[in-house]
Amino acid sequence: MEWDAKKYNTTHDFIFKYGAGLLALLPKEPKKVLDIGSGTGALTNQIAELGHKVTGIDQSANMINQAKESYPDLNFLQEDILNPSDQIGLYDIAFSNAVFHWITDQELLVKNISEHLNVNGQLICEFGAVGNVQAIREAFGRELKTFGQPFEEPFCFTSITDYRTLLKKHCFEVVEILEYDRPTPLKGGRAGLREWMEQFYTDELGALSGDQKEKLLENMERDLAPRLWKEDHWEADYRRLKIKAVKI
Repeated sequence: MEWDAKKYNTTHDFIFKYGAGLLALLPKEPKKVLDIGSGTGALTNQIAELGHKVTGIDQSANMINQAKESYPDLNFLQEDILNPSDQIGLYDIAFSNAVFHWITDQELLVKNISEHLNVNGQLICEFGAVGNVQAIREAFGRELKTFGQPFEEPFCFTSITDYRTLLKKHCFEVVEILEYDRPTPLKGGRAGLREWMEQFYTDELGALSGDQKEKLLENMERDLAPRLWKEDHWEADYRRLKIKAVKI
């Protein structure tokens, strides 16, 4: 999925704003940090402001170009963590916010991160846990079915148990692992849910006619309002997994 970098910095800025809480897990002394899925660079810049030498990587050309424009003094590379080039090198910290749930091959992801960390290097990350935006996903799946469209889940939401096992397999010792609810307000008032859907399910909505898309979104708003509409905004049912682990 390609991101609209400008919209990411405005409508979906909650993604990196919530990620700022991860910064407290970083060491106080300067380290060499790899920011995986750095987006438009907001968190990468905050990491640099804390005194770390940081490189941001992202698959999206739009995101990398925006990051370079916003923070020209920082190092950003268009890279895929599942197929990294020799430019990546070794780091003391692998940092990532709201990225891992987009990656289906978690085995290769953790393996590659381990290979790009020094001994005693740390993995600090947060991403979607089991049950993340479940009400929204279930409503969307039901509506797509009425139009004869299959729903193939684009996300990989993982449990504490499974991730702890995966980390151990690739030479990580877990320092902290936490699964928790994080209800997340969406911007845009009544249009907020639609705007969220149009970003995260672009391909699925694009396969529908204009009338079908409108009907689907209207039905979702009707069905989800009792649970997710909060007076003047939508509140998405986010659940997160936060991890700090050390390579041994």
